[in-house]
Amino acid sequence: MGRIIKLLDKSLKRFTVYAGIVLACSIPVYYFAISELWQYELDEHNIMLTPEAGREDSFLIIGAVTLLTVFFFALILGGFVWLNRKISRRLWSPFYQTLEQIKAFDLNDQKTIEFVKSNILEFEELNSSINKLVNSNVAVFRQQKEFTENASHELQTPLAIVQSKLDLLLQDPSITLSQSSIIEDTNNALSRVSRINKNLLVLAKIENQQFLDQQVIDISEILQEMLDLLSGLFEEKVIKCTIHPKIVVNGNKILVEIMLTNLLMNALRHAAVNEEIEILLSDKELIISNSGTYALDPEKLFSRFSTASIHTPGSGLGLAIVKEICNRYGWTVRYDFKETKHIFTVTFIR
Repeated sequence: MGRIIKLLDKSLKRFTVYAGIVLACSIPVYYFAISELWQYELDEHNIMLTPEAGREDSFLIIGAVTLLTVFFFALILGGFVWLNRKISRRLWSPFYQTLEQIKAFDLNDQKTIEFVKSNILEFEELNSSINKLVNSNVAVFRQQKEFTENASHELQTPLAIVQSKLDLLLQDPSITLSQSSIIEDTNNALSRVSRINKNLLVLAKIENQQFLDQQVIDISEILQEMLDLLSGLFEEKVIKCTIHPKIVVNGNKILVEIMLTNLLMNALRHAAVNEEIEILLSDKELIISNSGTYALDPEKLFSRFSTASIHTPGSGLGLAIVKEICNRYGWTVRYDFKETKHIFTVTFIR
């Protein structure tokens, strides 16, 4: 893609180039026409000049006419450019006002835009069309937000009830071993549905900008807290941890905790027993790696409902949530597979 320029500057540049070409082509035409006219006047009045005097007079007259032509041409061109900019600035003022309002528009505020009235038909039609589009998007956004939140909240209660009933049923001494196995499988599937529902609610809240509060966070302290909380789950793993102290970032503490938990749980889920999990937190990035046998697809890895492995299925939303959180704060998250290791790297852009 080439250099982006303003529409008015582009047309003005083309006009200037065209005017320069016309001026350059007109000079030899002037020279030829005046030379013929000068020679005609000399012949008509039977005036004889020496070749040297004729050349001097010709060059003098042609030079004077050329300079005057260039002067008036430049004067006209400069006046045209000045008038064009002045008129265009006034003419395009409603467009730039509309553009500034669109740039400042935030869908999360759910406020309509009040455009400045214009006496130019095209701009009025543009503002009317944008208004309809904005109002439609605000309405759809509000409905989607309410539906997602309500659906997630309403699902949690029946899911919790069903799980509690299944737990009670498992404690019944009259059930058989096969029935117990079926109930346990059902309970596990239900737990997965519950996790998916909670993760979808988190994603909806992130996308709906419901975690607006930001503060300076000591991410090294939070990471250490997460490791302490998950220490029981990491007992069968070899943890190689390097955390630089006092690493701070700007963000929402809840979102940062969710990001760290999902990355740690992802490494925990896919690392085999007694295998090493490496954690490195520096001023610029967080790296979490675990052993693996084959590379994963980085294009699908951060997509929703895309599981990293069929042998250790999760909700398929953990890494998608990590991606959304990183996007929110301008961070980058990437996946690499090197030396039989899955490596997830979060780079903090300050």
